[in-house]
Amino acid sequence: MHIVSSRTAFNDEEVHELLADGIDGCILAAYTPAVNEILRRRIPTVIVLENMHAQIGKRANCLSVLMDNHEIGRLAAEHFKSLGRFASYAFVPAPPKIPWSLERKAAFFENADRRAEFFEYPESDFKMVNMTGESRIQISPAGLADFLRSLPRPAAVFAANDLLAVQVVKACREARLKVPTSVAVLGCDNDELLCQGERPAITSILPGFENAGFAAARALDALIQGKKQTDHVLRIPGAAIVPRASTTTLPPAVAVVNAAMEFITAHALEGISTADVIAHLKVSRSLLDLRFRQLRNESVMDAILAVRLAAVRERVEKTDRKFLAIGTECGFRNPDYLKRLFRKRFGMSMREWRDAKRR
Repeated sequence: MHIVSSRTAFNDEEVHELLADGIDGCILAAYTPAVNEILRRRIPTVIVLENMHAQIGKRANCLSVLMDNHEIGRLAAEHFKSLGRFASYAFVPAPPKIPWSLERKAAFFENADRRAEFFEYPESDFKMVNMTGESRIQISPAGLADFLRSLPRPAAVFAANDLLAVQVVKACREARLKVPTSVAVLGCDNDELLCQGERPAITSILPGFENAGFAAARALDALIQGKKQTDHVLRIPGAAIVPRASTTTLPPAVAVVNAAMEFITAHALEGISTADVIAHLKVSRSLLDLRFRQLRNESVMDAILAVRLAAVRERVEKTDRKFLAIGTECGFRNPDYLKRLFRKRFGMSMREWRDAKRR
């Protein structure tokens, strides 16, 4: 196994040396023109960088393991809604019309509070972007400050990544807008150096990076073994909010529900029950149920089942495994109960869902 130490070390010379030594397969998180030679030779390749996926497209012996950007956008909207009512929701995109940024924006606005006004910072005001993976996006500070001043307040601002969120916080200072009182700011990627280095510290979304690493390794192993792939793209769920001061000091009710959801997301497939969540948080059942009803309009068990069903749906859609095995793997001990629940939630049976997605 050979691990390149950084994206900057991954250059054409490095790729040619690897090719000369012989490559059985590779996981790519950076692009250099010599990568085309790897693809031309049909060496099993897994791409884990959104920009590369858009640039390379579908290739034989090539599969992309990417973040679930719709989940990220939805999570951003739900986080803001859990904090109270905002007069406006705004999105600061990563230009130029990068697919992952567009997906996050769409899901963010789709799930935002419909009573608010929606705004997007214009891409024409960006100065520069580097598409090789070493993100360099510079916004005009004065233009961004003017944009933030124009938002009905309090405003909920979601930046496509932490680099942009840092610039939003700086622009708020220039515009004399208090964060989070007037403008709540949320980033993505949970780059701790960036998020903790700002004042106030920036709340961010941590995508399922670790899950993606394991998924990429499994996918590469399958490609090397010559197993047929049912899809060219695997979307990895499991994003989580990392709360900091740039949104707000979370009230106790929100903090309890967030802690419960973190535990549920991590352990739902293990067959946990509401009692397990209560034991983990050391709170009363009546209090936890009350908070879930208030903030999420569902019970604790509803939340557990939603995570399990999402995992079932993904496996039904992206694998050829038997439904009984999938149900057991996702924490459902009764296959008939899973069948009824799946149809009720998604409007069709697991077989119908798989066939529809394949078509």
